[in-house]
Amino acid sequence: MLKPFVLSVCCVTFCFLLLSCKKQTDTNIPPSSTDSFTVTVNNGYGSGKYKVGDTVHIFSNPYSSTQIFDTWSGDISLLNGSEEWHTWFIMPNKNVNFSGSIKTINSFTLKYETIMGRDRQKPVYYFLSPGNKGVVYLLHGTSGTAAYLVAGFEFQQLIKSLVNDNFGVIVTEAEEATTGVDANADGKLRWALLPMDSALNVDYANIKAITDTFYNRGLMNHSQPRYSVGMSDGGFFSVALSYLYHFKAGVNYCAQGSEGILQITTVPTQFCMARNDNNSSVGSVGNADALTFSKNLMARGICSKYFINERSPIYPERFARTGVISTTQSISIFNELQSKGYIDSKRYYIGYSDAFLSALQSNPLSFPIISSLSLSQKMAVLEQINLSVADHHMYSDYNRGTLRFLNN
Repeated sequence: MLKPFVLSVCCVTFCFLLLSCKKQTDTNIPPSSTDSFTVTVNNGYGSGKYKVGDTVHIFSNPYSSTQIFDTWSGDISLLNGSEEWHTWFIMPNKNVNFSGSIKTINSFTLKYETIMGRDRQKPVYYFLSPGNKGVVYLLHGTSGTAAYLVAGFEFQQLIKSLVNDNFGVIVTEAEEATTGVDANADGKLRWALLPMDSALNVDYANIKAITDTFYNRGLMNHSQPRYSVGMSDGGFFSVALSYLYHFKAGVNYCAQGSEGILQITTVPTQFCMARNDNNSSVGSVGNADALTFSKNLMARGICSKYFINERSPIYPERFARTGVISTTQSISIFNELQSKGYIDSKRYYIGYSDAFLSALQSNPLSFPIISSLSLSQKMAVLEQINLSVADHHMYSDYNRGTLRFLNN
């Protein structure tokens, strides 16, 4: 659970004259006070001076494809999450220190093949072993695909953490994503929630067929618990899938889930929302609904957790996080955005990314640094902006929280 905000107020000590021989004029000297203190972050970002009561964000250094974030040390009692690569705290009336550590894990590669679903071959990425403590199905959002999910940097961080913790992983895609046909004519390519039937609904049937294939191969066994983790539309599908197939737990990112199912499900459910979600299907109303659903589940005696990713500052090196942009380039990108008025004096991005994207497209020459980037680099810049804003996007900021939920 998120720690409650703890507000620390600096106490001002008044010194009174105790000696009668002290000059009277000395009593008029104002007391000394300090309203800001120093944060020192080793192996990470966020160092600086902050006023008492400020919300301070700290971030770890980047890490490679064979590494995950381990933990923070130092004044960790202050932290919202001492095991998350990005976390925050309320500035106390003292100097504080933090050191981030990174853990090297065994390298692995997701296997890929097409596996027969109900009607056709489905693309499947997986990493499985009969010794896995459980198997997690990862579900993409609207207009997503299996390939897009496994290529996404934030999902990759979750996959690494799952595999390191001895979970098996399966990634496939909605039938509409495979065929490119909007079968229910809702204007979107996404998972079909209805009907809630393992034979009539092709998406549920595909999950069953793929799972049975792995059972038959001996890569999974029926004693292993199953879980689902979905982003956006995949989060809505996660609620339905975990209910229909009696999974041990489900996790939704940027999705409040179906109220009708959440009123009757007995599956533990975690909600990972985004504070400034600008998606029309979620937004502030969806965030509030998710919190209500989580409370209702707990009131019925069903385990539930609720996290919400907060807006965070952009440190100059942030655009280098995914590895496709160098640190030098990242600092130049930061300076260009700040000089154009998109980042304020406290390094928070102003508004959403739409205005910047529109300005870049209409006048690329006004952004010479960003315009010189490759398409993948530009997408990395846009991704980090959306993450810092806490918009509708898969995020890895509560990976350890998700692991704890699946384990417990």
